[in-house]
Amino acid sequence: MGKLKLGCDVKTSSVSVTLTRNVVRYAAVRGVEDRVLCTAAGIAPALLSCPDEKISGEQSRRLWDEAVRLTGDANFGLHLGLLSRPTNLGLVGFAMLSAPDFGSALERLIRYTNLLTDGVHGRLFRERGFACFEIAPTSGMRNFLLETPRQQIECSMASIVTVAEALTNRRLPVSGVTFRHPAPSELSEHRRVFRGEVRFGAKHNRLRFDAEALAWPLVDANPQLLGVFDLRAGEALRESEGEVTWSEKTRRTVVELLTGASPGLDQAAARLGVGARQLQRLLAAEGSSYRQVLDSARGELARAHLERGDLSLGEISYLLGFGEPSAFHRAFKRWTGSTPRRLRQSAPPSDVDAGGGG
Repeated sequence: MGKLKLGCDVKTSSVSVTLTRNVVRYAAVRGVEDRVLCTAAGIAPALLSCPDEKISGEQSRRLWDEAVRLTGDANFGLHLGLLSRPTNLGLVGFAMLSAPDFGSALERLIRYTNLLTDGVHGRLFRERGFACFEIAPTSGMRNFLLETPRQQIECSMASIVTVAEALTNRRLPVSGVTFRHPAPSELSEHRRVFRGEVRFGAKHNRLRFDAEALAWPLVDANPQLLGVFDLRAGEALRESEGEVTWSEKTRRTVVELLTGASPGLDQAAARLGVGARQLQRLLAAEGSSYRQVLDSARGELARAHLERGDLSLGEISYLLGFGEPSAFHRAFKRWTGSTPRRLRQSAPPSDVDAGGGG
């Protein structure tokens, strides 16, 4: 794989501290102190306490290189993947945990990948009775995964197998896995982890398994929380692309608080760390108000719950803080011009193919 030649103004890939901590913690299991690894990689150890922050792709490259060197584990990425759990992925993992089935969980991993790193993108599709999960390094930027992808890509593929079992209590029926990078000298660990055919030097990084696994229910599926996590993750994606307005911050807080009672201005302001009058002024400066934000959040959550179809209309009404179902129906008609029942009946089935390319 040749080196990427780009101008000085081209974006550099980044990796979340959430993923960075996983590397550091596994190295600690292998006897390498956090401080020693971070210092060798040129990362401030204090940064590990800031999971929402990001490091550059070059810093991440050094971290992985030093982790392999200091632990002496040539299969560091593969072994780290074996320890993966959904909660190790932060907000993305909680959205996966709350999904109704394994396919929906994978779709959320793909949809929210940029919260973890912009250095890769994924794709999920069906092919002759199999489901295929692909990962490709993102081109058009300074991205070390275009040159030295082995540890991170192998970690990602092993993580899918491990997380699948954590989510469903069932072993993923892998039929084969392919990697674009050259084969290492020893393949026994790869065969042990994937329990299927393993090939290197292939056209794609692809994990193939029986498509029936996409419909496996999740043991901790939580439809009440899924809408909240989806909205929060979507807002976090927008936040990563630019400055977040007070209207968006307030809406995010309202969504978190909407679990059976309508949160008041004082409650939302306290959660945001400002006074109620200050929040009113901040929202007014953006041409909004707390009542408008609350109404918008209720409407968005209502549509999300209805399109998934996991809750009854009465349950949705309760979760959104409406005292009577009739009040919810009137509000929904005002939001959409339609009724909750009509929207639910017209919602299209979810598609297995999810974003990304490669």
